[in-house]
Amino acid sequence: MHADRLARFESPDFPVLSVYVNRDSSHASVRARICDLLKPLRLHADLDHDAQMSLRNDLETVVGLADRIDSDRAPATAVFACQGGGLFEYIPLSAQVWDTATLLDRPYLRPLRTVRPGDTVLAAIVDRKHAWLYCGDGTSLRSLEVIEESESHKGNFGGFSGYEERGARSHADALERRHYRFVADRLFELQRELGFGHLVVGGHEETIARFEAFLHPYVRDLFIGSFVIDPRTMTDAEISNHAEALLADDRNSTEFDLASKVSGTAEEGGRAVLGLRGVLEAVNGGAVDHLVVAGRFIRDGVRCPTCNRLDRNGGRCGACGSETTRIDDIIDAAIEQVLRTGGRADQISVASSLDVHGIGALVRFSVQVA
Repeated sequence: MHADRLARFESPDFPVLSVYVNRDSSHASVRARICDLLKPLRLHADLDHDAQMSLRNDLETVVGLADRIDSDRAPATAVFACQGGGLFEYIPLSAQVWDTATLLDRPYLRPLRTVRPGDTVLAAIVDRKHAWLYCGDGTSLRSLEVIEESESHKGNFGGFSGYEERGARSHADALERRHYRFVADRLFELQRELGFGHLVVGGHEETIARFEAFLHPYVRDLFIGSFVIDPRTMTDAEISNHAEALLADDRNSTEFDLASKVSGTAEEGGRAVLGLRGVLEAVNGGAVDHLVVAGRFIRDGVRCPTCNRLDRNGGRCGACGSETTRIDDIIDAAIEQVLRTGGRADQISVASSLDVHGIGALVRFSVQVA
């Protein structure tokens, strides 16, 4: 993973430039936004000559990428550059983050960490005789295959016996059921082949209800919703819009449940902490199992270069006595420390009970907050 490799990069002698820019045609051009982001970083009197030359090269490189970023289809792009340290990474992102540019001794990874791996979804549009299968990330779906009635009627698919067919209300009903079973079996095969994480189903309301009953239990666990659409007039754009909306609803529901779990566990006296003070104690103690940040909650703080202890206040480290270093985003440092100790970290965007605290965490063991 890009982020894990970048997290191991440090450059004490040359500044590391991290730039995140969204591709959004409704605002100023990408080049103009990049120039605005980089303007405050151009003058650093505290850098020696070699570091200044490295920074100048990196700034020119990023500005020169404006056309490439603008032409890419990715919603956003991250660029990490340190000419003096031999670092350059250009990473298209699958979701928008926030426009920002930083100059540190290491890559600024928090926005990159908030972009989750693409939610692969399979969309199945089903009627009584056909099925249209699409796969993608919701915003961009590709057609996989079309199942015709004749395919599902070949042989004795889905476990139907002659007795079951004779016992059906009618021959037409038996064929419809066989078709649904064939499509459901195909979805199970595709899940094993493609590993899609979500399933959405479209079609007429009565068709959806009947088809869902045939889903394999494992595939049913991936089902996140359905939408009504007329297969005779549907377009690829309509299918993508429905899939994207269902994915967004599922993500929001998952985020809300996670925030509620953290808040509820802490309020009941369980293994969870709320607020930055408690979270930093848990991070420093290696106790965090799952860190959860509400939106773009950000605070400055300090880090000990010797033992990596994090704190809000400067001066000497409370653990080893070393002089601490100020950092602009202590949440970013906390996320990296949690990941290094085997924990998880998520930044959520849905309004929740966590908003008042800004940050919280599920912990492996109880933490004493001073």
